[in-house]
Order: sequence, then structure tokens, then C-alpha cells
Amino acid sequence: MPKRSDKWDDHSLLSRRAALVLLGGGGLLGITAAGASDQVELRRAFGIGVSNDGALVGIVDQGPVKRNSRDPMVELTNNTAGSVTYTLTLNDCSDGTLYDNGGGSGCSVTVTLGAGNSTIIDIQASATGAISYAIEADGGSFSVTTTSTVEAQSGNVVGAIRIQKPSRDQEFTAVTPRGNGGNVFEVRSVDVRDDDGDDDLVEVAYEVREGGANGTIVGSKTVTLAPTGRYNPSGNPSEEIVPNAGYTIQSGQQYTLTVTGTDADGNVETSTVGDTA
Repeated sequence: MPKRSDKWDDHSLLSRRAALVLLGGGGLLGITAAGASDQVELRRAFGIGVSNDGALVGIVDQGPVKRNSRDPMVELTNNTAGSVTYTLTLNDCSDGTLYDNGGGSGCSVTVTLGAGNSTIIDIQASATGAISYAIEADGGSFSVTTTSTVEAQSGNVVGAIRIQKPSRDQEFTAVTPRGNGGNVFEVRSVDVRDDDGDDDLVEVAYEVREGGANGTIVGSKTVTLAPTGRYNPSGNPSEEIVPNAGYTIQSGQQYTLTVTGTDADGNVETSTVGDTA
């Protein structure tokens, strides 16, 4: 029994006994994520180990996630006989927003799990690459703090970009040589819009293939934009695509045009139309 000179009060002694019971029962307080967590420290230095097997506090990485999309980040599991409170906090609040799936959100969220319960914490990442966050698990008689990361990738959010035009075959024409003119691919109308409200459309690319969508590329053009909400060039036609050097548009040949809009978040949308010269 420690003496008072050992600086143990009754509360600390009770906590130490509780921790030793956990060890004696064969369950080590630890992290179940495979390689996700890089640091574990105890608020009270009881010598509790960290194990990937039978951990009483389960923290399992659910990544990778997509930028600008709400996705599962980590699963929390309470394998103790009592309740455990978890607090998750992003190291950099500009990296995104956390959601506790109970209505709470922000740079930091807190959830309390009863015995045997699990929950998922989501993230809507605002950055790409490794996003660091801290997790604190407090079970009353113990507390653990760990750090981890989730990989955020550039992804494609459905509906982020809308290609209004061209959307019909009639809006694309393969013009054969005509005297000193012709031999050009024309796009009658172009209307590409950023549709997720952040006005960051940055590129519209055109690719013409001989035959179908898997044919040889015979013409291409890329328009690079300052971030904008819409690309809608005027003129009749709105856009012209010159064939590759040395290529002549052939009468009776089918051509396929694919238009791709890209925003600064890496979202893309395509539209494919065709014409026979």
C-alpha cells in the first residue's frame, strides 16, 4: 500500500486498481486501427499497454475520403462495461468539418457511447493529402489520447459540374474540306456550369475521336479558365477544334466528341455527342 509520501491519494489509488483489473482480465486498453494511430499517451501513468487484439477502446480508420464530400472517417467502439466519451478534433480546422451523425458538427465533436456500442464519425474534407486529428477517450477510471490521420483524395462529386451544352448530336459538326476552308470540327453551342455553388470551374476540354468513344484521337483542345461559375462562349459556332496536324476529315466517317468540365476540387463531368461527316 503506497504511503502518503508516495503522493497517491484515494482517488488515484482507485484508478490504479481499476486499470490493473483491466490488465488482469486479459483486455488491454488500446487501439484497433491497423497503422492508423501514431501516438498513445495516458493521462495517469499506470503502465497500461496498447494492443491490436481485444482492445477495450476501438478506433478503426475508415478512409480514404474524398475532398468536398461527406464520408466516414473513423469508427469508434466501446468494449468496456461502462460509458466512454470520445472527443475528436482536427489539428487544422481549415482541413474540413467533422460530423458526429447525431446532429453535431464542427472542427471538434464529442460523443458518448454506452457499453458495447459503436458509431461512425464523418468528415467533409476541404483539403487533400493527410489530414491529422486527435482523439481523446475518457472512461472515468481511464483516459487515452491518440493522434491519427485520414487521407483525403481529389474525388468526383456527382452534380458539381453540369454540361448544359453540347448535349445533342446536332450541336457538333465535322466539316470536310471546302476549297480553302473547312476541315474543322465545330461545336455549335457550349454551356458548362459549376453547379455546387463555389464558382471554381477551371477547365473545359474537347477530344474528338475517329469512330466511337474508343477510336483514335484526331483533334483536341483545352480551355483553361480563371475559377468561374460558367463557361458559355459566344459565336457561331461557339468553339472550333482543329484536327491534328496532317489529318483530313473524311466524308462518311463517324466522329465522336467528348467534352469534359473540371473544377478546382477535381470534380469532372463529361458529355459525348457524335456526327458523321
